Amino acid sequence: MAVLSQQMIREADASRAAYRREAARVWMVRTIFVLYWLLIFTGALRKWGLPQLQKPLFFISVPFTLWLYGISLMKNMWPRGVALLNFAYLLAGAAVLLIPVQMIIGHYALRYGIIAGYGWLNYFFYIPLTFIIAKEFNQDDVLRLLRHTLWIGIVSAPVVALQFMSPPNSHINAGDAAGAANQFNQLSSALGHIRPAGFFSSSMGLGLLISTLTIAVLYGWITSAQNMVARRWVLVLATMALLSMLAFSGNRGAFAQSGIVLVATAIAGIISNRRQLAIRAGFFPLLAIGFLVVLWPIILPNSYEAFITRWDQAAEASAFALGPFGRALYGLYGWIYYLNTPVTGYLLGIATNAAARLSWVQMPTAFYTWTGYGIWGRESNWAAHLVDLGLVLGLGYTLFRIWFTLWLLVKVWKSTKKNHDPLALMLFSFAGEVIFMGSITIQGTVNGYAWIFLGVTLAAAKFVSTKNDHAGGPARLER
Repeated sequence: MAVLSQQMIREADASRAAYRREAARVWMVRTIFVLYWLLIFTGALRKWGLPQLQKPLFFISVPFTLWLYGISLMKNMWPRGVALLNFAYLLAGAAVLLIPVQMIIGHYALRYGIIAGYGWLNYFFYIPLTFIIAKEFNQDDVLRLLRHTLWIGIVSAPVVALQFMSPPNSHINAGDAAGAANQFNQLSSALGHIRPAGFFSSSMGLGLLISTLTIAVLYGWITSAQNMVARRWVLVLATMALLSMLAFSGNRGAFAQSGIVLVATAIAGIISNRRQLAIRAGFFPLLAIGFLVVLWPIILPNSYEAFITRWDQAAEASAFALGPFGRALYGLYGWIYYLNTPVTGYLLGIATNAAARLSWVQMPTAFYTWTGYGIWGRESNWAAHLVDLGLVLGLGYTLFRIWFTLWLLVKVWKSTKKNHDPLALMLFSFAGEVIFMGSITIQGTVNGYAWIFLGVTLAAAKFVSTKNDHAGGPARLER
């Protein structure tokens, strides 16, 4: 009887511990979704809601992330045993020691510490977020994030259309800040139109949303028989929103990234060893391409003409031998122009867009250096690492990004082949490209998208097959 009583006590303790852990996990997941929604709508707050606070709003996600990290540490749920994460810790610690050296050598005023702090946040602060998402997200969480993305796309589409049709200085494009210095100047497209930003502060954010919406829409249609993501009427609305935003955006990067997603979807269908999935994965991308090629000039002729005109103008004005494609590859070799950067670099964060928006920031010599791509080739984030961190740490951070990309590719490839689900590879086609060569340390929205969707990709790679997978049934996430 005594042995039985002790066993019951142990089981009760284990049950209470599991309940407490799940309660903590739920709070963590909720916080992650708050961070995702802040990522989408912080730009709207800065443009229309609280324009007078647009600079402090750069840091709005920090307290929520600290809350998440606090729960993870207190509940002993912090991710451990990941070599990549340990390497990031080493780089982060070295960067902390580097900042005062840069401040002294560069004779920077104390207020430049704000720039250095923001730079450190962009480089290192959100990296653990990826591994927390990977550890704590289950299947329902991954699918719920895709579902949220569908609805965000649906409500964004009318805003994007109105921005395209409105003048650059209109309220919906420039924001409602009182002074012109605090208003947002969107990049021009062609024929008098701008590149819409949607709810974001720049068109780059809209391009990221379009890419992730492409994943959510395609995966929704592929799995529509199981109704895993959303009902069909929601998918229809989201598909219309996706195609309209592609048409109005004038964003060549969004087209390229969406094209990569389409290719990855087809590849995932082939290697997943599921005939029905392979057919769906090939059919829906072809349908989307057909719509854009055949119906775009007929349904939305103004946006089509603006896009084609801008494409031709950009090709004529390009300084690259391969035109837009050469520009896309610039990120892989632009860092070579900065190998003469001092060993200690200039100042962590000096290469960020936030620093460029502050009138009191004096840019370093590298800002004015001709690189073959005009002055200050920030199109190469690898080059920005050298300016921010110097030769040793800058190349170390580039190595970290390459390592992360290859490590993640191996994981999702194995997952797709073994578990017969295309989502991990579809997500990698976006997140892998962003971590490899995206402007993750330059632009805050890119930074947020990178670390959140890298975590979601790793979570999706935890899918394990069931006995019915080869018959087309859905997979589950392994806990």
